Amino acid sequence: MDDTAPDLPGRLGVAVQMLAHAGKVTWERGELTPTRLTALAVMNSAGPMRMGSLASRLGVQISTMSRVVDVLVASGWAERRPDEADARACVIGITSAGAELISQVRCSSETRLADCVAGLDAPDLAVIQAALPVLEELARQVTGCAQAARQEAAVPA
Repeated sequence: MDDTAPDLPGRLGVAVQMLAHAGKVTWERGELTPTRLTALAVMNSAGPMRMGSLASRLGVQISTMSRVVDVLVASGWAERRPDEADARACVIGITSAGAELISQVRCSSETRLADCVAGLDAPDLAVIQAALPVLEELARQVTGCAQAARQEAAVPA
């Protein structure tokens, strides 16, 4: 890492958490928290997966993920489906309502974050737009790295 920015990962992490909470929105069927939104976004991009895999990608315990999934299912945004590879297990997948919700949130102008972004000047907006693909790829890498680290930790040496 560049010596001029040793605090970059920490500052970025704090900023991301603050932005996630600023973007929290309320929909007619309940609050869409950053964790719930992230779970839906992961399923939307990666497809149905087992609870453990989803928990690993989000960096949470399976019991926490189970509670999150319960809310998503009750809200109609996700569903439990039989796992074709193992009849004893199930996978969690996003529903069409959940996919539509993700689309609506991405286009939403009803968040504190949207209000603040609307107040930015053109040069700052251009910087954010240019950085967004890098940040999205970084988010995919981070969730993949978290999953790989948990898999390595589960393998006995």
